[in-house]
Amino acid sequence: MNRILILVTSIFVLASVSCKSQKNPTGPQATKEPTVYKGVTDQACAVEVAFGSYGSGIDAKALDKVMAAITSRKLKHTATNIGREGETRICLPLKELKGKKKTAFINELKKIAKEGQLVSVSIR
Repeated sequence: MNRILILVTSIFVLASVSCKSQKNPTGPQATKEPTVYKGVTDQACAVEVAFGSYGSGIDAKALDKVMAAITSRKLKHTATNIGREGETRICLPLKELKGKKKTAFINELKKIAKEGQLVSVSIR
């Protein structure tokens, strides 16, 4: 009888903990724009640009546009490969940009993401 009571109590506790963890999802959350997310995976990043793939590689033209925008402004960034087909996540701290210049750069990234295939922008 005691074993059954302990087993039932354990299952109840595990189930309640599992339900609570699903109420507060972690990671980037969708916004009104389908390619823009609130929240980044690396808190050192002000903005992350992610390139995904359906199985035929990433959108190389979009990657080239993003890299051109980064290098033209001489921004510090890191890139992490997250897949086997070139999937990449670019982290941008954006400490070099302030105010309107920062907003304009982020809007440029949003435009590139919107025009690209499986490109998303996450903003802290």
